[in-house]
Parts: sequence; structure tokens; C-alpha cells
Amino acid sequence: MSPDYRRIYNEIIASNENYNRAENSPGFLNCVKHLDRLKMLHGRAIDVGCGVGFVCQLLSQQPCRLDVYGVDVSDEAIERTRQRLKHLNDQEGLRFQRIENCRLPYPDDHFALVTCFDVLEHLDESDIRLLNAEIARVLRRDGIFFGSVSCRPAGAHDLHGDNLHRTVKKTDWWIEALEPDEASFERHDGQLTLWKKNRKKATE
Repeated sequence: MSPDYRRIYNEIIASNENYNRAENSPGFLNCVKHLDRLKMLHGRAIDVGCGVGFVCQLLSQQPCRLDVYGVDVSDEAIERTRQRLKHLNDQEGLRFQRIENCRLPYPDDHFALVTCFDVLEHLDESDIRLLNAEIARVLRRDGIFFGSVSCRPAGAHDLHGDNLHRTVKKTDWWIEALEPDEASFERHDGQLTLWKKNRKKATE
């Protein structure tokens, strides 16, 4: 049985102000760093594990102007994302959604860009495989995956006393599991950044 990620991260988002500051968001900082590359993309983008919406906000603005979506396990995070991006049309609540069981509630081949920053290491290994398969499913042919994982234990623990990084592995393990086209490792913070183009056949 998977951990109760919903309860864990509702508590974290509500109680840890560091998760509510853009300067502490690895995804936000990665996107700022690679903005020249991201602004060349067009269409729908989804941030998996969107937290309070910093990446979605950045990608929705100039110079990117992507059609952004976001999912997270935390109700608290999704509500804050919706408030941050309330100017976007989300009347049916489909743009920003809470997910369960690592399932993404979107069709196959739906997104030109999938981002996922410092999320996978927070999952058990079985859930990493599930979410990675879901990311590949919703990413269109020739779409781009851009993400990061932390290769060290977290500096915080959840409400059960477990380290927030449930899967701590060396870079070789992550590269074998995720098969990126490009990977770079920042030794000072133990972060592995990954890029991958989806080369699957288009859905008939």
C-alpha cells in the first residue's frame, strides 16, 4: 500500500513556509535558468507535482505563454495554485487537479511539455515506475520531458517521522530508470536535472 501522500503533503504545505516561496522551488529556479530553451515550445504543458504553482505561473507568462496545467497530491497545494492562477479559465476544475495513485487524469498524447521537479524521490519505487509511465503516456510524440530529482536525503521529515525523500539513489540509478537524453548533476545540492524527447509512435 502506498503512503498517504495526500495527508503528508497537505500538512507540509500548510506548515512549512519554505514550500510557499519561489526562491525555494527547484522547478521555478530550473525553469528560469532554461527559459531560453523553454520559450521555443508551444502548446499544452503540465507540471506534475506542481506544488503551489510557481512553475505553472512562470510558464504561462511571457516569453513562454504555454497553456499550463498542474497536478499534485495535496488539496492545499492545488487550492493555492488555483488562487495564484485564477485569471486562467478553469471553471470546471480540470486545469489544476489533485491526483491519486499516480494517475494523471488526461488523455494520451495530450501535452507538448511535461515538467516534474523534485517529486519522484518523494515516492516509493513502485510509485516512481507508475508515475513515470503516466508521464510517458500523456506526453505527445516529440514532446519534451524536463525534470529533476534530488539524490540525497531531505532535510525534513513527514508527520510519521520518515524522511521526505523516500527513494534516495545515485545518479546512475535515476538515469537507468528514466532514460533521459540529457542529464546534468549539481554536486553542491545533489540535484540531477533531466531532459528527454518522447520518441514513441503517435497514437493511431
